[in-house]
Amino acid sequence: MSGFSLWTEAWIPVEDLEGRLLKVSLPEALRQAHMLRGVSDPSPLITVALHRLLLAVIWRTHPLESSGDWERLWKSGRFDSEAIAAYGEGREEQFDLLHPTRPFYQVPFMPDEKVHPVAALALEAASGNNPALFDHGRVEGDTVLPLDRAACYLLAHQAFAVGGGVSRPFNRMDAPLTKGFIVEVLGRNLFETLALNVMTRHFWDQVAPVIDEDRPFWEETDPPEPVKEGTTVRGPLHYLTWQSRRIHLVVDQDRQVVTGCQIAQRYCLPKDGQRVDPGKCYVRTDDKKSSGWQPRRLQKDRAAWRLTHVLLQSAFGHNDYTLVLKWLAALRQRERDLGTIQLPKSVSLAVSGLTTDPQLAAKIDLWRREEIHLPLAILDQPDLVNRVWTLMEDAAWVESLLKRSTEAVYWALSERQQLRDSLAYLHLGRRAKVQVPSEAVNIARGDQVLVRYWSAMEAPFRKALFALPERAFDEVRSEWQAQLRKTARSAFEATLAAQRGSGAPWEILTVIHDAFSRRLARIPMDREEEMDDDGDDN
Repeated sequence: MSGFSLWTEAWIPVEDLEGRLLKVSLPEALRQAHMLRGVSDPSPLITVALHRLLLAVIWRTHPLESSGDWERLWKSGRFDSEAIAAYGEGREEQFDLLHPTRPFYQVPFMPDEKVHPVAALALEAASGNNPALFDHGRVEGDTVLPLDRAACYLLAHQAFAVGGGVSRPFNRMDAPLTKGFIVEVLGRNLFETLALNVMTRHFWDQVAPVIDEDRPFWEETDPPEPVKEGTTVRGPLHYLTWQSRRIHLVVDQDRQVVTGCQIAQRYCLPKDGQRVDPGKCYVRTDDKKSSGWQPRRLQKDRAAWRLTHVLLQSAFGHNDYTLVLKWLAALRQRERDLGTIQLPKSVSLAVSGLTTDPQLAAKIDLWRREEIHLPLAILDQPDLVNRVWTLMEDAAWVESLLKRSTEAVYWALSERQQLRDSLAYLHLGRRAKVQVPSEAVNIARGDQVLVRYWSAMEAPFRKALFALPERAFDEVRSEWQAQLRKTARSAFEATLAAQRGSGAPWEILTVIHDAFSRRLARIPMDREEEMDDDGDDN
């Protein structure tokens, strides 16, 4: 039986610095990391899962106990080829996808388990009764998958498998990365990306301290039995190579393709409200169902850049907590205080995760991966982070006004005698103590006015973000508010123009337009000065 060792075969999709797409082996991805732009896969799940695998090998091959260890790695500008080669000697079988008794990230064939179509391996694909979750095109593998792609989907499935459904030894539970989103720091090449995310053991101990002999799963000779209450994380290597499912790939040896798969529950994390992932943004909650630290989630109708202020604040350990951003802030401080390292002037934060319906949190819509461009100087002072928060509060205030004004339009058009009440609602929100008809609310929601508004504000926000460390805040905020007004007027005018075109009474549209314009002219400078009861929680 021929094998397929992920240590020697070229299977990881990457892009080099000249934009060429290649496939490399696991050690080659690390040895050449400084010459590669990054992992290049259309699936955000695979990208994150591959990063996690590479980080585990880095942890195993490079001493990263202290900040000094990390600094030496960063200054070298590349990973240690000799250490990587030494680790791989004699380990080809541990990474063999087709090993007869210990296939990589799998278990041997399970006689009592059903063989599913290979599409079941790809979480983004539509299979059986499950809707397609991936928003970047159709996933390959309707009937077969080549071995290199099967390896990619295998890693992603172990990291992101969705709970629900009958299984053994207990029903299926969410994999570690399913709930919440993952934040990764992206550098100028793959080496920088991995180095900026690997952090030291001292830092990682804040979320997953080593409590036993910590090793990657492929080194396990006697893995523990799964327990429904959850398996305790033994350390970073154990967590990075977590096996959430018992999976077996069914392979056609003649064609060297995967034709099916078996999938059953394996390990799950304890539901104890503890922080365990360095890339997740946790928020402390006192909810009876989920107390302790819980991961924040993406929303379908909210782009990731709108969480920038929350992510930045989580770097300083306030109500939110993201360890990889605390690590980034610590590196920035080391650069300023000691001057012994030189970081990029800016990085991108890749935010990956599933999105849920705001009206029905349990409904999964799709998976997303978005990038937030960030000047590292924004981490120099907590006051700068507070100013980012202020800019987003301004934007949320305008959003609330835009939402109320659009609802007022459809309310007044459907019930002309309610024009006075609709204007009061436009000005005061819930403080007007009037009930907006649900039909008007639903029509306004389908109008897409807020989509037009927010999509046009991403570029101005990035400009303001990069200006904050360099210019007076009053100037930056004044320009930001001017852009908010311009964008809101344009978005609202599109709504009014559509109604004029359909023959709506011009006098109603004019009155509401004038009221909106007057209200928009003065964005409150102080949140204590004026608050709208129905404003979004940022």
